[in-house]
Amino acid sequence: MTHAFGKSNEYYQQTIAHVLTECNSICQKKVFEQEVHQAFFVLMDAILNQLRFELSQKEKEIYD
Repeated sequence: MTHAFGKSNEYYQQTIAHVLTECNSICQKKVFEQEVHQAFFVLMDAILNQLRFELSQKEKEIYD
């Protein structure tokens, strides 16, 4: 199964296993920050794509 932001359950399982078994607190913080940053940019991209779509629909309404 893939989530809305394109990562599989397997990815999350591997990441959690890595963080819990192979990371110290600095590594854990770094992994968490990377995941949050990536999720933020993916979310912003999805929002921008939705806005582009909505604007194109409004534009069609105006010119049709």
